[in-house]
Amino acid sequence: MPVARPRTRLGVTALAAFFLLPVSTGPAAGPDPITDCTTTAGLRAAIAAGGSYVFTCSGDITWGVDIATTQFYPPHVYLMLFLIGLPGQFFFGVTPMTMAAVVTTYLFGLMYFAWTGIYFFFDSYIPIAVFLGMHLLFTDPSTSPRTELGRLIFGALYGLSTVCLYYLLATMGAPTFYDKLLQVPIMNLSVKMIDRAARSELLRAFDPAALGRWLAPRQRNLAYMSVWAIVFGVMSAVDGVGDNHPGQFVPFWQQACAEARPYACPYLDDMQQTHCVRESGWSCNEFGVSAVERGSDFAAAAESFQRGCDLGFPTSCGNRDRLSDGARMFERGAPTLNDYPIVLRGTKGPISDRTPSRLYARACEQGWPDGCRRSNDPSP
Repeated sequence: MPVARPRTRLGVTALAAFFLLPVSTGPAAGPDPITDCTTTAGLRAAIAAGGSYVFTCSGDITWGVDIATTQFYPPHVYLMLFLIGLPGQFFFGVTPMTMAAVVTTYLFGLMYFAWTGIYFFFDSYIPIAVFLGMHLLFTDPSTSPRTELGRLIFGALYGLSTVCLYYLLATMGAPTFYDKLLQVPIMNLSVKMIDRAARSELLRAFDPAALGRWLAPRQRNLAYMSVWAIVFGVMSAVDGVGDNHPGQFVPFWQQACAEARPYACPYLDDMQQTHCVRESGWSCNEFGVSAVERGSDFAAAAESFQRGCDLGFPTSCGNRDRLSDGARMFERGAPTLNDYPIVLRGTKGPISDRTPSRLYARACEQGWPDGCRRSNDPSP
């Protein structure tokens, strides 16, 4: 549910340059299996195909949005992808790329949150589709740098390019799920340059290959995997990755909106509208109130109040009547047991345990005051 930043011609121009520059220049000359004519032609074709999807607004035919969204539905999916990536990391030594990409994106997310008070990707530090790309998409050893430092640089560049593409695509109003895809062919064409930089006098002092030279290749792979396992464990413990990121849940965005954080109120409205479509009467009422208070959209408010009333939320019925009478002051209420299974799921899959005690406890954990009160005193 990304909120698009303002559309700009600069964004379109920048993305056009992003695609056309490597197509026009091609890879550096010289014998290398990575940059032979077959690979170069394939990479150019991938760049052209990706660009055509963006520029012609044809992303819907790929089901990309649905796939990127539903990937997060299963429980513990970050852990699953972490485990799936381990065999490739052991046999092909691609751990430095994955680890560098994840850490770079996470550190950017932390800095963005410290600066703005919201999360760059809204509901996560690293979206699950991006996390998948960091393990399985750009880590092909045949199109990756050969040096250890080069692979660390390659991973960091992938993480930063994902951030840049997400912002650029959102600015254009294009589907943001391309943020993990469009840069891959261009990065593949840059591996020789990255390796040259990694071997340069300037960066040679930072080359981790100088450490533990006595280790066999598979032993080095295991050493990197051990460091990566520690990093992943720490990130999981602090909700850097996992199922319980605060940005998934309404209370965080209510607070951020009240504090006038950038993009917070539009994103909260998007959440309420989505929950209203999923038949939460409380969310319909909240969206209706917001439509009047922040946008003076009385038609949208009337429709939302009516839907909330039809779904059995009495406060929404009262607000519908007030609006028809010309009033401009409306009431809010607490979610009911019918609403909680919808509003508490965040961006995960449907909630299976819908017993009142568990719903109130989950609501309290997410920061809903009424949920905490009712979990201690379940009586109406």
